[in-house]
Amino acid sequence: MSIFDNTCDFELSLTDIQAIDELEKRFTQRDSPLLDIPYSSELCDDTEDILPRNRNRKRCYVIDSDDEDEYTGQQVSSVNTRIDKDFWREPTGKQRKVIPFTECPGLKPYSLRSLMVHSKPEDFYALLVPDSMFHNIAIETNRYAAQTITNLSSKKQIKPGSRLHSWTDTNQDEMKRFFGLILFMGIVRLPKLADYWSIDQMICQTFPRKIMPRNRFEILLRMVHFCNNNNQRCGDRLFKIRDLIDTLNLNFKAHYYPQENLCIDESLVPFRGRIMFRQYIKLKRHKYGIKVFKLCTNSGYTNKIQIYAGKRCETENTTPTNVVMSLMEGYLQKGHTLYTDNWYTSVNLGRKLLENETHRVGTLRKNRKYLPKVVINGKIRKGEFRAKENEDGITCMKWKDKRDVYLLSTKHSIGFTRTYKRDKEIIKPKIVKDYNSAKSAVDLSDQMIAYSTPLRKTVKSYRKLAVELLLNTALLNSYIIYKETTKSKIGIVDYRKKLCKYLTDSGKENYNPETSLAINKRQKHELKKKEGPVKKSRKYCSRCYKVNVRTLGRNYARKKTKQVNTYCPQCPNELHFCLNCFNEEHKKL
Repeated sequence: MSIFDNTCDFELSLTDIQAIDELEKRFTQRDSPLLDIPYSSELCDDTEDILPRNRNRKRCYVIDSDDEDEYTGQQVSSVNTRIDKDFWREPTGKQRKVIPFTECPGLKPYSLRSLMVHSKPEDFYALLVPDSMFHNIAIETNRYAAQTITNLSSKKQIKPGSRLHSWTDTNQDEMKRFFGLILFMGIVRLPKLADYWSIDQMICQTFPRKIMPRNRFEILLRMVHFCNNNNQRCGDRLFKIRDLIDTLNLNFKAHYYPQENLCIDESLVPFRGRIMFRQYIKLKRHKYGIKVFKLCTNSGYTNKIQIYAGKRCETENTTPTNVVMSLMEGYLQKGHTLYTDNWYTSVNLGRKLLENETHRVGTLRKNRKYLPKVVINGKIRKGEFRAKENEDGITCMKWKDKRDVYLLSTKHSIGFTRTYKRDKEIIKPKIVKDYNSAKSAVDLSDQMIAYSTPLRKTVKSYRKLAVELLLNTALLNSYIIYKETTKSKIGIVDYRKKLCKYLTDSGKENYNPETSLAINKRQKHELKKKEGPVKKSRKYCSRCYKVNVRTLGRNYARKKTKQVNTYCPQCPNELHFCLNCFNEEHKKL
């Protein structure tokens, strides 16, 4: 009897019969595991994808987008492997053991912990964001300002009263004060940037005026840059902050080792500008923004970040499997347990992580491929469950709470545990309990970042991402290391205040804001009268005299040019002007 005899209970055309005979002959020539598997109703449910259902249905094998790398073109061998992997049985509790987790979580290297027990918050922040990073930002800002001014000057697009005329190169200390002011603006919220320098008694702030003039802050905000535009990478939409992302990822990994449980999820940086890779997420508070993939541990520390920039320009962030494997690089083969939500979860991802000595736990989408249909399609009542287990020890479970919950784990079987909520006993699967406790790492990170965040509306997406990375993600990571090392109970807002004072005090001994304010202040020209007797204070109107000399000659100009006692104290040599000449001369100022 052929393997198709049990299902072919309807008429087939001659073409269908020949195709079936040819496929049966191929399986007979190879040592297919199908010939050794006994027939059962459960097996029929799992193998119905390879059996003909009607004459119009094509017999083909559809490949998931996250499984493309596993499909190599050997049709028959890959089919046999799929059927082997899709064999599910009753749970036996024999999950595959991975190597035990033996790393020492916390500040790295271990010898540095005893030295930094009594250190200040700025010392921990300097580990992740060193002064060399601010130095590089200052260099790139000066380069970008020079390029911008040269470009606008060649096109004659710089107005006479523009701030660009007063541009001077910045340095490391000034960039630290600049970012310190941005941090201050998250702690003290005002409607507009200009309000921080306002003299209105209702909203007056004296702190920003002591740090930097408003004109200087605004031109730095316009010119701040993080890379050389001449070194643009082809096809990289994030090239303007690519070096910043890579440097921070290296520092995050070099100075802290995570705990055993890891979590991968996405965050959203709010942004409503016009970019190709802006995302819409319905369940987030800020629905529009830039998606950021995070690898976090239980304390909320972010070990690695990746920014989604669209499918066409990304090679590693296009599928859930690739996102997970790229984020987990450096943390495989060490006995970690990874928790993810249903967007990342699949059987093939669990098998890949098991091969790299890493457990995988998470919720599941019921339309994923190669799942036991007895579990997925079965109807159960509240409190009941169904579960199957494959030969690798991967458990697929469906548990009924308020709604159906689909779970996949390489670490758990079907064990249950008791929990209490409002003095009421609740029995949950152990998979659900562990998942809820570990999956909150990214949510905790987002919650802590939201307190006094300095993010504001901006046109340039890379500037907003840079502020998010430097003053939110890196700051929160340093806060977590500071609390774990010093055992301090400081709050996140107080920690921001201490870092704000550290940044704004940088180079303060060499900086005089009053002198800088006098230099950058826009001079106001006005017409005033000379003090004293009119006969002694009168002089020729400088503009009328020049016009008469040019047209009539010097002798005639001395006789016909009128004399006035009004002058402009802001002009060089305090030139005298009549009212009409003053207005004409100062139109362009």
